[in-house]
Amino acid sequence: MRKALVLVLLCLTVFSLTCGLSANAQTFQTIRINANGEVSPSTAAIQKVGNTYTLTANLSGSLIVEANNILIDGANHTLQGPSVNINCIAVNLTAANVTVENMRITNWKVGVLSAWNNNTITNNQFTNNSQGIAIYSDDNVIRQNNILNCSTGIFIDGGFRTQGDNNLITQNKITSNHAAFDVYNNNGVTITANNIENNEVVLILATNTAKTVFYYNNFENNGQALEIPWGGPDVEGNVPFSPAGQWDNSTVGNYWSDYTTKYPGATEIDHTGIGTSSYAIESTLSYSESRSGTDITGVAVLGTAIDNHPLIAPISPSMSTGPLPTASPTVPEYPVWIIFVALLAAVCLVTLLSVKHQLKIKMGANATTHDV
Repeated sequence: MRKALVLVLLCLTVFSLTCGLSANAQTFQTIRINANGEVSPSTAAIQKVGNTYTLTANLSGSLIVEANNILIDGANHTLQGPSVNINCIAVNLTAANVTVENMRITNWKVGVLSAWNNNTITNNQFTNNSQGIAIYSDDNVIRQNNILNCSTGIFIDGGFRTQGDNNLITQNKITSNHAAFDVYNNNGVTITANNIENNEVVLILATNTAKTVFYYNNFENNGQALEIPWGGPDVEGNVPFSPAGQWDNSTVGNYWSDYTTKYPGATEIDHTGIGTSSYAIESTLSYSESRSGTDITGVAVLGTAIDNHPLIAPISPSMSTGPLPTASPTVPEYPVWIIFVALLAAVCLVTLLSVKHQLKIKMGANATTHDV
């Protein structure tokens, strides 16, 4: 645990130092929210009201956060980075219980990095970054962000820790990246209610990632669903690599835009919104190597996984994490005799009401005659 934390801190230090050198070269400004809550330099375009820090202008510089329990509101301003090839972080969270919202973050090595627990990254736009969001900690929430044209949309690395990470990724739109997710060595990531579209790869999955769970997402027009980095021993033929993530929550899976093409005979199960055929996810690698002077070629199956409960139709545009997919808009199938009984009951009810109305009229007429 201690070694992993030291490694993360070392990486952050290298990021910061490199970014500092680059920032000076390009007149970038590094802004720091210190542990005591003060902003340095005091002239930075940030307005502090209580525990809320609001950007008042676009920034060409990075923000280092050391204060716990605060809200950083970008107010839809832009943090412009120097280049994806320069080791700079737009927002470096070295504190806990921090919320980052309403930022426009572009052209950085890393958009937002969270190395401390319990942070929330919500309602931001990440464009043209190497990594949109990088998580090295537990219990973070990544919600309602728009992540596009990045090398990696969301990167998660739990280090060598044994506890569950419990990171939640929900209601985001992750579009046109090389990889939507790159997940390495974690013990608990839930990815649900996201629109994941037009990415070259959905998931790059490394070691110890069996508890990466996908469910109730829209996967539309992506390339390869699963990629597992190749670094194993020499292989011949088909060699399984496990685990390859979990692609349903035992009740509901995901919507795949190629589902009906891949499984043309699939139908819906009892108006549940779930298809009859499971969706197979496979990562393969064609290889050629030389062993003892002999050329060997083949295909290694580096990852196999199944969505056992794939959805027939996309989930709602609201990306609600609420009820499971609603039933298809079909007319309930009732026995014919029930229809006749219902019609007969309706006729009897109308007749009864009509008779009752006529009796009231007659009684009213009799009462009028008696009075006269």
